[in-house]
Amino acid sequence: MRKSLAGLTFVVLLLAGLLTYQVLATRDDAFVNIRGVSANCYLLKKRNGDIINQKKPQKKIAIASLTKIMSTLCVIENVEELDQMTTVPKQIFLDLHQNNLAVAGLQPGEVVSYRDLLYGILLPSGADATLTAAISVSGSEEMFVTEMNRKAAELGMVNTHFTNSIGLDKGDHYSTVEDLALLLEYALANEIFYNIFTCLTYQGKATNCHPEGNYFTSSLISRGESLELTNGQIIGGKTGYTKKAGLCLASLAQINGEEYLLILTGSQGDSESEQFNISESRKLYNESLP
Repeated sequence: MRKSLAGLTFVVLLLAGLLTYQVLATRDDAFVNIRGVSANCYLLKKRNGDIINQKKPQKKIAIASLTKIMSTLCVIENVEELDQMTTVPKQIFLDLHQNNLAVAGLQPGEVVSYRDLLYGILLPSGADATLTAAISVSGSEEMFVTEMNRKAAELGMVNTHFTNSIGLDKGDHYSTVEDLALLLEYALANEIFYNIFTCLTYQGKATNCHPEGNYFTSSLISRGESLELTNGQIIGGKTGYTKKAGLCLASLAQINGEEYLLILTGSQGDSESEQFNISESRKLYNESLP
């Protein structure tokens, strides 16, 4: 009798353990397994927050230039007049060159508006525009990063920490696709951010260094990738890449008249290869949604 009870208890505990594992696995991995998508992802419907698909949503990861979503938001929320002018600092260019960072094409001493800087940050992912804005707003990049972390805490991004404004790989610079989705949904509620995020090309105003104005093209379309989906299209996004983060994309899509946002990180390839972050995002949108 005792052996029977012991055996029954073992079976019950085993089943309970398997059930717990399954619940945790479901929470952590994709609802729908999309073949050919190896990256971390988080796909949800905009506004009501329904989660459509996810994979490793709470894994702490390098996020490359998806960092600049927070940088852009902090500029918007801390500058009252975006048409106010500021000057591109000369001292930022040595770091830009040494780290081989993507730039918007600004020149040392160029006088440019905060509005144009915002487009230079999100469209071509310009580190020159990001650092100019950060230093102009807070006096130094370090102080600006303090504001980024304050905002992250305010939004409930509990698995996020920033150490720089441009997305350089650092051990204590990280986030999760779940936290980034929370950030992006909040940012998209801001009309200024939404308009920039969904802009593919932008003509800036004349400056002392660019009489014709700065012209920016979104990295979403700079390699000729299609944004068309089966029942809609990707209407905006922010790309990113570092060796540690892989190819990344935060995007907004309109499908059957509804808007959805997707955070995808860790795709294979690099800035010179096929843009798997975009093709995998298309695949996730197409196969996760009707």
